[in-house]
Amino acid sequence: MHEEFCIVSDFPEILKVNDKYQPHCETGASHRWSDGFEIYHLNGVVVSREIVMTPAEKIDAKVILTEKNAEVRREIVRKMGTERVCQKLNAKVIDKSEDGVYELLNLNLGDGRVRPYLKMRNPSIGTYHVEGVDPLIKTVEQALNWRNQTALKPEILT
Repeated sequence: MHEEFCIVSDFPEILKVNDKYQPHCETGASHRWSDGFEIYHLNGVVVSREIVMTPAEKIDAKVILTEKNAEVRREIVRKMGTERVCQKLNAKVIDKSEDGVYELLNLNLGDGRVRPYLKMRNPSIGTYHVEGVDPLIKTVEQALNWRNQTALKPEILT
């Protein structure tokens, strides 16, 4: 309720969630009302109908390059699979961590630019993701330092 107005809505006909009770449906709308209005979610993130309804193998990986929302990009990558995205964007491994958890990739952005990205496993959600780093970075160690801003800390505090 608001002091100046009230919104009344019917309950949705469809309300689908994942095992964490986040709005989620991989095959259609996560929410649908009797008037036909629908909302699409993947793992709690609002996405377009096209992202949900297009089979993973038919999604153009370049859509990731134009999507501004990081959570939506993450869900597109999750749906397509990190390896497939890296393959479709012609990723080249330029460095790996000794334990194999991190890789520094060069990705062709399709506009004449090839930029470094750090591929890493996100332990909180158990998926891999790829994150852009400074264009001058050449190693995984540099990328981690840049990401964690440890390269900016002085060795001796005065």
